[in-house]
Amino acid sequence: MVRQPKNLAEAKQIVREERIKITSSLSALAGSRWLLAILATFVVAFGTHLAYAPTRLPTVGGLSIAQTGLPTGIDFGFAGDQAKQAIEAAEQSEARTRAQQFFDENAERMPLFNAIGFGVALVLLFGNLWIMTKRRRFSRG
Repeated sequence: MVRQPKNLAEAKQIVREERIKITSSLSALAGSRWLLAILATFVVAFGTHLAYAPTRLPTVGGLSIAQTGLPTGIDFGFAGDQAKQAIEAAEQSEARTRAQQFFDENAERMPLFNAIGFGVALVLLFGNLWIMTKRRRFSRG
């Protein structure tokens, strides 16, 4: 829970602290080996489905950030708390059934969805690799 400001200067300080939490957490995630592994998994999943089973999307239902573990030093602050509440609300809503209905209605576009998923995951993977090489100029092992 975010503390309630009593004046404008305190409100600005709270906003600054929350912004620092978010940017430092995003900085820790971008270029991390953890994100590299997740993005590589998506590239392989979408790529193999695009090549061998283009009429199906890969299943990623078991992916959970809490189970896989985040890198150390991750604290999204108030925005992270709001995201957790949004995830809980989405799990209790009909979003999954509506998404499934959308994919059932657009079954002829599955190869396109696979290609888009592959492309987006590949671009994000290359971006993450670029960030990693900028941060770590020399290998440590």
